[in-house]
Amino acid sequence: MATIRFIREGVDIQCKTGENLRDFVIREKLQLYGLKGMLGNCGGAGQCSTCFVSIEGGSKNSLSPLTSVEEEKLKNRPKNWRLACQTLINSSAVILTKPQSPPSNLEELKEKSNNKKLSR
Repeated sequence: MATIRFIREGVDIQCKTGENLRDFVIREKLQLYGLKGMLGNCGGAGQCSTCFVSIEGGSKNSLSPLTSVEEEKLKNRPKNWRLACQTLINSSAVILTKPQSPPSNLEELKEKSNNKKLSR
């Protein structure tokens, strides 16, 4: 089992390793998409680039390596961004959903998140 900490939502949720991050977020009823993604997303095929997440913590191998789809779609994005639909969970990680529209208190949320131990 792995624990995924969602910074924006302020929750830690356990999941099975090998699980797809997009499927996990949707199953847990967390908000993955901004307005554009809510109006029309590709359903997890990696074509719409609307399921951005920012990886804020965990080990280097917490998530699967970038796919070729991500390498293309994330060329001009920050290095810690991923497409949730292309990402498999290997171990515990800290995630920021919708990093394209960060909350105004992001630094406070990150600090609060960093002060809690992330269970492995």
